[in-house]
Amino acid sequence: MRDPLPRPPFDQGLFLTHLNRGKSDYEQGRLEEAERELEEAYLLRPRDQNVLNLLGLVYFKQDKLEKAEEVYRKLASQSPDVPILFHNLGLIDFKLGRLDEAESAFLKALQLFGENPKINFYLGSIYERRQRFQDAIYQYRQAGANLMVRRVETKLAATPAGGTPRTQPKPDDTAEFKTRDLREALGMDPENALSPSDRLQPVSEALMSEKAPSPWDSALYHPTAPPPTLGPRQSLGGETPSTPDRAPAPRQAEVFRFLENHLMEINLAGKVYIKQGTIYSYGGNLTFWVKERRAGGHPSVVMITGNGTVLLTDKDREITFMHVEAGPLFVEPSHLLACEETLTPRYARMTGEQSLEFFALEGKGMVALSVVSKPLTLDVRADLPVSVPATAIICWTGALVPRVVQDRHLYEVMMASPDRPGPLLRLEGTGRLLVEQGVV
Repeated sequence: MRDPLPRPPFDQGLFLTHLNRGKSDYEQGRLEEAERELEEAYLLRPRDQNVLNLLGLVYFKQDKLEKAEEVYRKLASQSPDVPILFHNLGLIDFKLGRLDEAESAFLKALQLFGENPKINFYLGSIYERRQRFQDAIYQYRQAGANLMVRRVETKLAATPAGGTPRTQPKPDDTAEFKTRDLREALGMDPENALSPSDRLQPVSEALMSEKAPSPWDSALYHPTAPPPTLGPRQSLGGETPSTPDRAPAPRQAEVFRFLENHLMEINLAGKVYIKQGTIYSYGGNLTFWVKERRAGGHPSVVMITGNGTVLLTDKDREITFMHVEAGPLFVEPSHLLACEETLTPRYARMTGEQSLEFFALEGKGMVALSVVSKPLTLDVRADLPVSVPATAIICWTGALVPRVVQDRHLYEVMMASPDRPGPLLRLEGTGRLLVEQGVV
């Protein structure tokens, strides 16, 4: 945009008329009319920053990005110490695909701001596209975008030394144009500046945990949990194998991860089964299928398919992982938080005077269990059958034959809970049983 040729002294009233009309047209969404009025005001005062800033916004809203870029370059040259101008210029260059120019503008804005997670996020996106994965991880960490950190870490792990990723990432433009003064006019949520423009909404409130943030809470898309660490992986023998610091993580460590505050993360690429009502947050291209509720009041099973990340929490229950080498593993339904698709859950009914249902998981893969207390492992031998209250059972494995026993007096003696009588489960054979250390 060229500066206009010198004109005779302008009429202050005419300038204000065009400026006010342009501002009113912009606020009412009449962008073409606003553009005409503001360009007239620009001809009268080509260096007026209010005119330039509003005209840049009008150009941007109409996808006239080249003109918007020129306006903000002019503004930035006039006011080289105003960080929001370089921030907006970086966003425009980002949308134009001019990553070098966008990087320079964002770095200048970051220098002036001191710190700004929005700018860190866009720099992370630039470096991710240019496959500068270490730089991208640093910027995403500064932005608090932990899901993006883990996504780039996955790409980095899939990159041969000195090579390119085995699967080239698809570009994903998550840029949004932000200004401090006109966020409301642009209809943007100032508290969720880093979220993609296509915002996820839960398929059903019934899928979400009671502890989940509001669907519009920015934490739903960029959880601020600490970097994940692989927690203990239990076997029914109670062993906790250690993982060398430099050893490559097994597949199950990539799919299920422990987070703090009773949270776990699932990095999904395919299918997984979870307990209904335990989703804390999710992101990606996911489809949810809810299986019908069974008798007994246990939550339904939800099958999730697609690619993305899901965070789960089951109230204040602790979460423990198990790796199933050979099934079947029988799990009490309320304790099954999630399992991999290689362990498709099916219902198994234990009959007696009162019938009980358990999940039978056959195959090989990871299981996440939610428990109230520290699990206790019981060995079952042919000469030493075990009887426990059904409400205390978490899971069992091995060549065990279960039988439901209804004995109110025995139950009262064992648990000292005459107000909560219930069935006992007697297991005979050889195997191992995992139970709560208190009735749940």
